[in-house]
Amino acid sequence: MKIGEHSTPGLLNQINYMWKLKGLGLDFNSQLVYHIQKLSTCHAETRFVELSVGRVKGRKRYGLYGHEFFSFEGIPYGKPPLGKLRFQPPKPAEPWPGKELDCLQEREVPMQVDRATGCAIGSEDCLYLNVYTKHLDCTEKPLPVLVYIYGGAFRSGGATRAKYGPDYLMREDVVLVFFNYRVCALGFLSCCSKELSLSGNVGLQDQLLALRWVQQHISHFNGDPLNVTLFGQSAGAASVHFMMCVPQAKGLFSKAIMMSGCMLNPWAQAHEQQMNCCRLAVRSGYEGPLTEACILKHLLSVPPERLVQHNMYSFFENCFGLLHPFVPGVDQCETSEGLLRRPYIELMRNAWSSRMPLLLGGTSLEGLVMYPICKLYNGFLLDILREKPTRVLPYELYRKMCVEERECRVADVLRCHFGPRNIIKNNVWQVLEMFGIKMFWHGLHRVVRSRLCHAQAPTYVYRFDFDSPTFNFMRMRLCGNDIKCGVCHADDLGYIFHKQGVEKLSPDSLEYATMQRMVSILTTFARSGNPNCEQTGPEEWLPVTQKRPYSVMNINRALEFIRQPESTCLEVWNNLYTKDLY
Repeated sequence: MKIGEHSTPGLLNQINYMWKLKGLGLDFNSQLVYHIQKLSTCHAETRFVELSVGRVKGRKRYGLYGHEFFSFEGIPYGKPPLGKLRFQPPKPAEPWPGKELDCLQEREVPMQVDRATGCAIGSEDCLYLNVYTKHLDCTEKPLPVLVYIYGGAFRSGGATRAKYGPDYLMREDVVLVFFNYRVCALGFLSCCSKELSLSGNVGLQDQLLALRWVQQHISHFNGDPLNVTLFGQSAGAASVHFMMCVPQAKGLFSKAIMMSGCMLNPWAQAHEQQMNCCRLAVRSGYEGPLTEACILKHLLSVPPERLVQHNMYSFFENCFGLLHPFVPGVDQCETSEGLLRRPYIELMRNAWSSRMPLLLGGTSLEGLVMYPICKLYNGFLLDILREKPTRVLPYELYRKMCVEERECRVADVLRCHFGPRNIIKNNVWQVLEMFGIKMFWHGLHRVVRSRLCHAQAPTYVYRFDFDSPTFNFMRMRLCGNDIKCGVCHADDLGYIFHKQGVEKLSPDSLEYATMQRMVSILTTFARSGNPNCEQTGPEEWLPVTQKRPYSVMNINRALEFIRQPESTCLEVWNNLYTKDLY
């Protein structure tokens, strides 16, 4: 980086002073990198890329550990979904020929509720993406491309550097893409009227459009459109799974990584979509006739923040693992733009991605994510489970069973998780373990079983089990001082993305080694379709087989290829299904 006459004099003097001290043998590397980062943010070297739709301006950045890369943020891939385009599938962004688009900073996240404050944040005008590339100039071979889909239960999230900093992944020779997609009711409102032309699942349609944009333009950023790995976590992982199964996504990526989520998880399946549409209208002030045309007209006129500020599901739905009403669901009407036209199991059996390598897994105690709900109102959720334990069953089975069958089936589940004990506040740990199986691991295992029957490509499974007292951010945020151990849902993300405010790790720390390991696993898989690398040795990571359906790479202080510890309980959950397990 050239420090020139336009630099801030005080900052320049500090940097020069540190260089002198370093010349005397004093180590000021971390402070030096910090100030160089600060200076580069204001006076970075700008770079331009000419796309078929117009010219974009980006800049060189310096990662947390001093690695150089190039960033282009806030590139439009879809028209702003405003006015009559609300609830509609996205349209490609208008070109800007002859103009220069400033892509030096990211755009707002999609309209949503901030979980910390309860206030609406973001914008309806949200269809933008960010591209980060290690090498902008052409290399001998174009770089493998990683496209990330964020989680947030389909209700929140965004392509933001504050949460998903590219610093760790940009140590490797890859291209990284983040994009926004619509969430909550703005992304997943559905009604069954053909006349209204409302296909639903427009948040998934946004994802499709972004993937098409990558195919069309990523080569201009030195990325290889023939080597695109789609990966995501939680709702992002479920989205990856949807993309693997809908025929419209065929050929848009060649490898997939699903972290702690799939479309079979209960929170990724919409129920009572028409009823939810009516509830939303009433809660946003509608008082007219309950016809679809009138309701939609009202919802098109409501300020967007009122469409995301609601809490329709009670503790009773939460027991089933249903978190939010506006999530992907089977299309309610036949339209040319519909995506999910068949039940999820059928989509999996006929998935176009059967020849695509898949890496999937989760954390060792996913259910910690439910701790705040379990704690609310002095453990009211646990009271419900104790009084009506049949709500532990998968919702789709619960609806089909008679009372006697429910009670018979749930007895095996309770015996597996609680032994002779009852569901009480004193054994909340067992409740959280059960939620981890119910809401995450069992769905992932059904994906594994389906792949073993219907896919021809390898499936690799991991179990992230590294329990750090200081770096497992999700557990720390959700559980505070109540629970100080266990690897929570999304705790693995801290070792893949740099979170704003997190300082450099000591190179001799276990956390640093784990970060290197996770980055190496993901980027190696992106290059080759096989996660085995120097960081996984000497253990050999084998794909699952019919004889070894529970084989996982357990990622802890060391790596160990083992039978999944949750396998006994997973078998019990499998036995709940007499058909359509996979």
